[in-house]
Formats: sequence, structure tokens, C-alpha cells
Amino acid sequence: MAFNSLLFIFFFLPIFLLLFYVVPKKCKIYVLLLFSIIFYYFSGLFNLIILLAVTLFNYLYSFVINKYRNKFVLIINLLINLVVLGLFKYNTNLVLPLGISFYTFNNISYIVDLYNKKCSIIKNIFYYFTSSMLFTHVTMGPISKYSDLYENLKDFDYKDEDIYSGFRRFLSGLIKKVLVADNLGLLVSNLGAISDKSSLVCLLYLVSFALQLYIDFASYSDMAIGLGKMIGLKYKENFDYPYIAKSITDYWRRWHISLSTFFRDYVYIPLGGNRVGVFRHIINLLIVWCLTGIWHGRTINFMLWGLYYGIILIIEKYVLKDKLSKLPNFLQHIYTVVIFLFGYIFFSISDFNEMGHFIRSLFTNHYLDSNFVFYLKENILLLVVGIILCFKLPDKMKKLLDNKYVSILSVICYIGLFILVISYILGGSFSPFLYTNF
Repeated sequence: MAFNSLLFIFFFLPIFLLLFYVVPKKCKIYVLLLFSIIFYYFSGLFNLIILLAVTLFNYLYSFVINKYRNKFVLIINLLINLVVLGLFKYNTNLVLPLGISFYTFNNISYIVDLYNKKCSIIKNIFYYFTSSMLFTHVTMGPISKYSDLYENLKDFDYKDEDIYSGFRRFLSGLIKKVLVADNLGLLVSNLGAISDKSSLVCLLYLVSFALQLYIDFASYSDMAIGLGKMIGLKYKENFDYPYIAKSITDYWRRWHISLSTFFRDYVYIPLGGNRVGVFRHIINLLIVWCLTGIWHGRTINFMLWGLYYGIILIIEKYVLKDKLSKLPNFLQHIYTVVIFLFGYIFFSISDFNEMGHFIRSLFTNHYLDSNFVFYLKENILLLVVGIILCFKLPDKMKKLLDNKYVSILSVICYIGLFILVISYILGGSFSPFLYTNF
């Protein structure tokens, strides 16, 4: 079951919300746990068994960690979690359980925080299982600290305006996913299928893929944050308009924030972070970005993608230093866009022969071909909308939207777009979220 499926929108979510809102406060945790189990069951019984097993193992192990707080005991836990993750994620003969990368990291963060006395042990098994299995984030994050979730689960502090704003956030994510990201996905597939690409087709492919990946994942984050808000769960933002960044360092502060934060807190800082010598700091950065690449996929291109960013960040830190910030803003933006667009070659193409052919075509096939003209003409509105979604609304625009009459108009627009979304889904245009692959 996915957030953008008719089953979720018209059956699962309404029934869940009805029961959640009518039961007494002390029973809400059980309703949430039950529906989280049901939600995940629809991904397959085997997937559910793996999730239950990982959660139960870490719940029981937390008592061992809490009692002994021994580094060897901690390492054993980390090894078991990572071996299970690696077994499924990097063995091509096994099916990748949905969301295993995210819920494994959620469990690891709790065990490490407990070891470091940054949180208290969660003794109530229902609260722990609910934290691990929350349907609002179990498949694709955001990666959350158990201590933050636990406080929310105890209170379920939400108001009527939270329900409204949460639903609007969920709906806006659904609209962006179905009407924009999925159609960009079709464009990417069509462009990728062209055997003899011109430089312009290659560039259009990279721009389209960049827009698709960002809008697809950001729309899921919108839906997860919106769902959480509707029931009193306060998730942190996972994206902060990364495509307006002025450097790659800035870009990675804005992109998939929960994953970047996880690697910073649980890998980079324990390795010494930047409180070490230059050589050791460079090694730390390369380790973190190699692991980031490995986390994203089982093929070598993802490791190459991770190392690519590690090297760029090292260059920004030790070669460019403050030179980049002295450039005009538009040049800083152009530099950043060029770097992350080229990086998407490694991210989107796993076959090295195809990758090499693509790079050669990008830099050598300088001609205006009919494929570029056709796909640009047919998708110009889609691309413009996608680009607009990468930018923040100006403050004046936000104030305008708060106007009573504009708000009424926005509700009408939401209703119209929701009807259009449903028609797209009924027409068979359902597409899973890209990050379910990771």
C-alpha cells in the first residue's frame, strides 16, 4: 500500500482517522500500532515479518545496552543490524524488504543514543513497536530519533488547525507526486530510451531526472509530515529547497536532511568529524560519502556517486574555501546546479558502458535534433511547474494566500486538483515513490 494509492486514500486513511479521533487518548497508541501493522502487511507478509523481527531484536537488545553500556555490546548490535540490512540490500537473489534502510537506521539511532545516555530506555513494548512501525514514515522516512517520537506518542498533542494544515500538506504532496513527479518520470523514461542522444537531449534528461527525484521524494515527505501533523506527530523537515543552494556544502544541508543528519551524528562525528588533522578529516569525509553511496544502492555507480560528492566537498573545504562565497549569487547557483546535474549521471545510470556513452554524448553531440524539440515542446509546462516547485514562495505571496478570499479560492483549486489526481490514478498512471528502491 502506498500513500498515492486509492486503497490508502479512500479506505485506509479515512477509517484510521475516524477510529483514531473517536477512541480515548490512552487507546490511540494501539489504534496507531494496529493500522501500522495493517499498512505494512500490504507490502507482503515476509516484509512484515522482517520488520517485526528487526524491531523485536532491538527492543530486547535495548535492555542489554541499558544495563551494561559496553562498547563491545554496542558493536555487536550494530553489526547484527548492518549484516541483516546488507544481506537483503546487497544480495541480488533476495527481494529488498520495503523500507528496511529507513527502519534499520531508526533502530540504530535509538540504540546508539541509549548507549550514549542521550535518551531514556523505552520499556513499553507498544510504544517501541509503534515508534519503529509508524506507517507515516516506515517505508521512506524521515529517519527520526526515538526520543522525539516517544514524547509525541505519549501526548498526541494536536489541534483542529493541525488537522486542517496537516491534511492540506498531505494533499499538496499527493498532487505534486501524481501530477508532476509521475509525469516527469514518463519524460525521463522516454528520453532515456533514445539510443543516439544529442547534448541537448542529455541535458534535458538530467534536468528532468533532477526535478523528478526531488519532487517525488519531497512530495512523499510532505505527505508523511502532513499525516504526522494530523495525529500530533511532529516530524522535522526533510528538504529545504536544495536546488537553490549556493554550494554543494549548502546543497547537502538542504537535501534529505534526516539522512545527512544521521550520517553526521552516527558516523562523521564519532570518527572525529572536523576536530582532527587535515588528512584524517579528508578520510572521514570520504568514508561518510562512500557509505552514503552504498546506502543508496547495491550497484557500484552509487558508491561512485557518493565518492564524487565526497571529493567535491573536500575541494570546497580545502581548495575553494571562501572563494566561492565571493562570487555573485547567480554564479554560485550555476556552479551548484552544474555539479549536482552531472552527479545525477552516476545516480541514474548503473551500466558503465551506458554511462560512458552518455557522458561522451553530453560533451560531443552538439546539434539540435528533433527529439529534443519534440519532448521540450510537449513538456514545457510540466518542466516550468517542476522548476517553480523548487523555489520558496516569497513572503508577500504567503501573506496574500492568508487572505480569506484567496483561501477560499485555494480550497476550490485543491478540490479540482484532487479530482484530477484521482482521474490520473484511475487511468492507470499509479507510480511507486522512487526512494522505495533505497
